[in-house]
Amino acid sequence: MRSISLSLLRNSRTTDSPAVAKSGEFLRGLAARLSLCALLIVCVAAAQTAPAPSKAKAAPTKPYAPPKTPWGDPDLQGLWPGSINIPLQRPASFGTRNELTDQELAERDKQEKQRVEGGHWIEYYPSNRQASLIVDPPDGRLPPMTAEAAKRNGEMRDGLGPPSLAGVERRANSWLDFDLWGRCITKGLIGSMLPGNLYNKGNQILQAPGYFVIRNEMVHETRVIPLDGRPHVGQDVRSYMGDGRGHWEGNTLVVETTNFVNDIGMNGINQALLTDKLRIIERFTRTAPDQLSYDATVEDPGTWTRPWTMHVPYMSDPTYTLYEYACHEANYGLSDILKGARATEAAAAKK
Repeated sequence: MRSISLSLLRNSRTTDSPAVAKSGEFLRGLAARLSLCALLIVCVAAAQTAPAPSKAKAAPTKPYAPPKTPWGDPDLQGLWPGSINIPLQRPASFGTRNELTDQELAERDKQEKQRVEGGHWIEYYPSNRQASLIVDPPDGRLPPMTAEAAKRNGEMRDGLGPPSLAGVERRANSWLDFDLWGRCITKGLIGSMLPGNLYNKGNQILQAPGYFVIRNEMVHETRVIPLDGRPHVGQDVRSYMGDGRGHWEGNTLVVETTNFVNDIGMNGINQALLTDKLRIIERFTRTAPDQLSYDATVEDPGTWTRPWTMHVPYMSDPTYTLYEYACHEANYGLSDILKGARATEAAAAKK
């Protein structure tokens, strides 16, 4: 059409007829409009086929850099109460899933409130989406005990198993039927770091040049951990809380604790007394101004077939108050339970 229009335009220049001249003007105008339309079509097509501008990639989030102490160590100090409701193990039906649904979270919180309302001396702690403290093995369950450990623990107390605070309901012959916590001695490590449960869940971290200090409100534990590279004490020196040694790996404090006494109880692990082979590796990392990541790997080849690891997401609470846990001074429970058991036996003998 364009070639025909141009030919007509050329012909219009060679004639003097008014009609022809008028026709030539019309054709010239038509040609201009057609050329403009063609140009617009080309521009639209080019716009449609042009590659879309690439979106700018989001800059990777930098890990949190904690403040430093005056002597240059990452500052982990503060009050980090275990005010979280996360059980040690998750239900077997969860498999490797370690996050609660909205419905599961609401149900766990409901059960916790009912437990508090129906109990004594129990504080309420809100639930967390983390399904279990144990994160390894991936199913969130304690690994199997060795055959020897299962036999040894199963035979304790004439087949009743290891002593525990709840176990005195089955037998309370003497103080040996109580666990270390029931006797106000210790919750053990890592029992002292477990969140939730009953009350007095305060934890405080203090630091000094060459030292890291952890205070646990429950059973008034205080661990003073050297950071100067000194070796562990000799194998003959043992204690309920073990012998800790720490070092920094970047912004993470790593604490290795060994030298535990044999047959030590670990609060929260009621089915076994542990052996002197127990070794615990803890990792403390401040991941935000108000968040402390705590991971502990427990290794006892005399008890379990493999190590296991738990994770606690502690939150800072500067308003928390640590109170004196005067357990021994007010431990009427132990003597009263023994008296009650003797009274029950006497009453049964009279029948």
